[in-house]
Amino acid sequence: MHPKNPHAPTMHFNYRYFETEEWNGIPGQWWFGGGTDITPNFVVEEDMRHFHGTYKEVCDRHDPAWYPKFKKWCDEYFLIGHRGETRGLGGIFFDDLNDRDPDKIFAFSTEAANSVVKAYTPLVVRHKDDPYTEQEKAWQQVRRGR
Repeated sequence: MHPKNPHAPTMHFNYRYFETEEWNGIPGQWWFGGGTDITPNFVVEEDMRHFHGTYKEVCDRHDPAWYPKFKKWCDEYFLIGHRGETRGLGGIFFDDLNDRDPDKIFAFSTEAANSVVKAYTPLVVRHKDDPYTEQEKAWQQVRRGR
């Protein structure tokens, strides 16, 4: 999601399930992956508390160890190493998740995907009509290029 207004943050999300069949003696496999992350051009702490709080609540309902683990994974995944900066302010990210009953992981993945609107829409509504300068719009374009 790339809003026109530079004061409304960019957000990315995807959730996925993979399954392979046995092939040539290699056993079949399955796993879930995905995440939701936020990239504000201009940081509003209240917005970030809301966004991250939404995903902490989702994770905590399924496994309290997940939020710190998946947030760290997101922070590391979106690090721009050669620039020494992060792409955004994180969120949650996971991959190869198959360590418990698949229905339980599916329930978590579904709730996380269904929480995108709750986590993100209030931020866009709050900032979509904020006034902005040409310099702020230019900064938004720089951030999008990363």
